Formats: sequence, C-alpha cells, structure tokens
Amino acid sequence: MKILVVDDEPAARYAMTKTLRSEGRQLLEADNGEAALSTIRTHAPDLVFLDLNMPTHDGMFVLQSLQQDTATVMPEIIVVTANNEVSLAVQCVHLGATDFVTKPYDVQHVRSMAARSQQRVELQQKVQDLQNGSESIQFGQLLGTSRPMRTLFSQIDKAAKTSLPVLIRGESGTGKELVARELHARSNRASKPFIAVNTAAIAASLAESELFGHVKGAFTGADHNRDGVFRQADGGTLFLDEIGDMPAAVQTRLLRVLQEGIVQPVGTEQGVKVDVRVISATHQDLESAIEDKVFRQDLYFRLKGIELFIPPLRSRHEDILLLANRFLPPEVTISDEAISALLQHVWPGNVRELQQLVHASAALCEENRVTRCDLGLGLDRNASDEAPFERYLDLPLTEARAQLVEDFERLAILRALETESHNVSAAARRLGIHRQSLQQKMKALEIK
Repeated sequence: MKILVVDDEPAARYAMTKTLRSEGRQLLEADNGEAALSTIRTHAPDLVFLDLNMPTHDGMFVLQSLQQDTATVMPEIIVVTANNEVSLAVQCVHLGATDFVTKPYDVQHVRSMAARSQQRVELQQKVQDLQNGSESIQFGQLLGTSRPMRTLFSQIDKAAKTSLPVLIRGESGTGKELVARELHARSNRASKPFIAVNTAAIAASLAESELFGHVKGAFTGADHNRDGVFRQADGGTLFLDEIGDMPAAVQTRLLRVLQEGIVQPVGTEQGVKVDVRVISATHQDLESAIEDKVFRQDLYFRLKGIELFIPPLRSRHEDILLLANRFLPPEVTISDEAISALLQHVWPGNVRELQQLVHASAALCEENRVTRCDLGLGLDRNASDEAPFERYLDLPLTEARAQLVEDFERLAILRALETESHNVSAAARRLGIHRQSLQQKMKALEIK
C-alpha cells in the first residue's frame, strides 16, 4: 500500500510518516501542491494525507486540480487542517476528499484511518486476483469467497445429495431462496418442478387452499378444482419461505403431510399421495416461537432435517466488493471513497440492500463513476477511536476488572442482539455460547 504525506513543514511530515509507518506500506512525501500532484500522477498512491494550509499551491489547489483531471484516478484523500469548521469539511468532501482530521490530531485515530484504507486496498486486490484467476467464486447463482460462504457452499453440495428436508436460517435479504434453488438444482429432482411460496404473504383464510388445494364448491368462490402447491411440486421441491409466520391450524395440516406424504384438498376427505422434498426458510427465532406456543415443536423437528445458516453480509467483508462489482453495469466504476463507505456500512438489509443501492447509485452517478455521495453512505466516526479505559482508572484494580468484564459482556450481548434482530438463539450462536447461558447473562445484566 502506498501512502503520500503532503505538508510544507518537514517536522509535520516526519511526525505523520512515523505515525503511519507499518509493514506492507510504502510512504511517500511531498512539500507542496505541485509536488503532490506529480507524485499522485506518477506513483498512484492509495491514500493521501493532504495538508490544506501550504504557502505554495495549497490543499484546495490539489483537490480542484484532481477533480478537473479526468485522466488521473482520484486516490483516497484525508485532509489535514487546523481549521475544524464544518463548512470547510463539506467543501473538501465536495471536491473529492474522503475525510478530514484537525491538528493536533490523535495518533490512534490517524492509524485507524490508515488501517481502514489498507483493508480496502487489500480487499480490492483480493477481488481483482479472484476475478482474474482460476479460483471459483461462483456457486450456481450464489457468489462469495469468504470462509462462511465457502462453508455454506460445501454444506449445500452435501445436503443436495440427500432427500432430507432442509431448514434455511438467515436474516432478510441474505438470499434464502437462492440457496433453496441451488439445493434443488444440485439434487436428483433438478428436472422436476421447483415451487416457491411465501407463507407470510398468504391470507390465513386461504392458506390451506393455497398449500393443499381445494375442490369445486369447497367454499364461496371455489368454482373449479385447484391443485395446491404440494401437488404442483409433485416429484420436485417445494420451498416454503417465512415458515415462522404460518397459522397454527395450517401447521397441524402441514405436519401430517410431512409425516404421511398425503395431502387432503379443502372440501374433500379424499387424500392424494405426493412426493415432495420440502425446503423451508425463516428469519425468525423459532426456538422462542416454540417457547411462546406459536410454533409447533414437532413441526420444527420435521422441517430441520438439515439446518443451514446463511451469514449476514456484515460478517463477510470479502464478499461486499465481489457483489458490488457484480451488480455494477460493465461501463460503471466505483471510487475508493465509495468502496470505503461500502465496507463500513453494517448492511441491515444484507445483499438485497447492497444490490438496490448499487443499482440506484449507478443509475444516478456522473461520468459512469459511483462516488460516496452517490451512495449516500457516510464514514462512521465511533467511540473505538477514543481511549476506552478512562472510566476504570480511578477504581481499585479488582473492582475495575470486574466492572470492565461486566461492561464488555453487556456491550457484546447488546450488539449481538441488535445484529441478529433480537433473535436470542441467533445471538447465542454469534457469541459462541448456549442459549440458556445467554439468557442467564441477560437476566443477571438486566438486559431485556
């Protein structure tokens, strides 16, 4: 990674380069705007720390020149200034700066900015190597190179070869239906129908008819016989999405179908034999739903012959750029500051959110280049850059240690619960502890 430090004062350049020096980094220096532009054009640094206040061709000159120079790729630029006025920072961002720091700067904050940029550079290089190399990053309609996704691909391949039902767990937007389709495509039922139905979108009064079918005259408006989705999927695969929202009465009927392989259309006592592999999916905490008596435990065990967990996008940074590049039109590129914003976003909507954001920003960007402003994502400034132990230093050591552990556990549990949409079972898996242990800690820490 190449980092350029631009400052007219030798002592300031020395201090900054000393702060940034680390393995895998090449540090470059420039003492004025003209020298900075020359170095950017010849050495293409990945990151620039640019002092605004220089007597000869200041930082604004550099930003304005780069914005007008379409032949030079704009690097990630962090402005360094003694002026912390918001209007100045906004002006710099409009000219292409990624962020700014004020003098005197916090050394750890500057190092964290450089580390964040280095992560982006390394991920970009990894993505490029993968796309140019022979290593497969495509698994049917699924895309990923991160360890969690490679594990999932292996599990899908093994599960597809069995006839067991599969329960897919994952947050909204992670691609549960794509996983279900891949299971079907790799199974010995691939030539037979794949029928997908969102059980949450079916009115409770029509759920049984939709799933199991009905005969003519079974209810008002039933003017002809109808095959339900089970009969439509006969010989193939039926994908039941959002299974956690299924009405209780339908759960009972579904359990019987899974046990006996026979469906009974509404309005008749005549059963029909079906051969269907059921794949179900949910983002809900089924274990809690069972405890609350809103989901049948026996149905849960029938559905989870094999259980697959799709990791959220925020836990697999390596895949964010792969997916973003896949969603971009071929003629559109994405700037470094936009990549940094993508990598820092927490993606509550997962891959679906990323896809929609990339499509929208590509449609609205200027000169076929997506910027951070096009994305509408800011760079987070969080408390991790500040001294985290200050509040404990006035306490006796034993008391401070106990308080620190308690505060850390509270923060870790709250973050896991927030990340997993307050799904206690999923939060426990994320934390690597048993669900009962998490519930005990939540009670002790008064977390509700």
